[in-house]
Amino acid sequence: MALIFICADIEGVAGVVNREETLITGSDWQRARERMTMEVLAAIDGARTAGATGFTVADSHGTATNILPDMLPDDAELVRGTPRPLMMMEGVDHGPFTAAFLLGHHAGIGQLRGGLAHSFSSRLISTLRVNGRDLPECALNAAIAGQFGTPVTLVTGDDACIAEAVEWLGPVETATTKRSIGYFAASGRSPAVIRDDIRTAAARATARAGEVSPFRLDGLLAVDLTLKWPLMAEMLAYLPMFERTDALSVRFEAADAATLARQLQFLLTVLPSLA
Repeated sequence: MALIFICADIEGVAGVVNREETLITGSDWQRARERMTMEVLAAIDGARTAGATGFTVADSHGTATNILPDMLPDDAELVRGTPRPLMMMEGVDHGPFTAAFLLGHHAGIGQLRGGLAHSFSSRLISTLRVNGRDLPECALNAAIAGQFGTPVTLVTGDDACIAEAVEWLGPVETATTKRSIGYFAASGRSPAVIRDDIRTAAARATARAGEVSPFRLDGLLAVDLTLKWPLMAEMLAYLPMFERTDALSVRFEAADAATLARQLQFLLTVLPSLA
């Protein structure tokens, strides 16, 4: 029995280029969420042709209420809503899963290029580094999956995201959804063609899951976080776990990837009150 965990974001979905498509108040969000849902369905279709028998899908963008539940098949469970302890990977601890797919992802904030690039919150976080290295969402998500014994075998997103994912994770299966031109600009083929690519890549990713080792961030993680407002760093420094390193930055430690997810979820929930 092959069970697949799917983490779905929206910025890396085909055709998505601006905030009007990523915010639930945006004029184009409804169309973008439909394309996001259909890319998830394409991945499910592809994985099923290679023997997958069940799916857990984590809606992992913003309010986590993007994927249209009525469109999912009967063999898929949907994780929806926020906050949640494992953030984008909530549910991966309920395996065992044969493999995890990271769909609709984007480059991290440390990249010089990449459409809508950020690391967990473009509104709150300026930099996020772990052990001195800029940490994109795909790397933390893969490390959380790896902590629970699940290898990431497929990543989809723009070309900048794919390059970053391969740099961190090695030779995973990929599907490039568009070519990044700038922060709010990209070029790409028809979403229907992209879904065909995702379907094919998902089949390959499922078939070769046994060949891929889980990705891990081992040992104590040293986290350097730069925020958008000085008051955020000031207030965090009142707590003994945070060391203030400059006007906007704090340093703290995490025991593992899942613990870091909990810490970030806490911060992203309480920090908006200080913005």
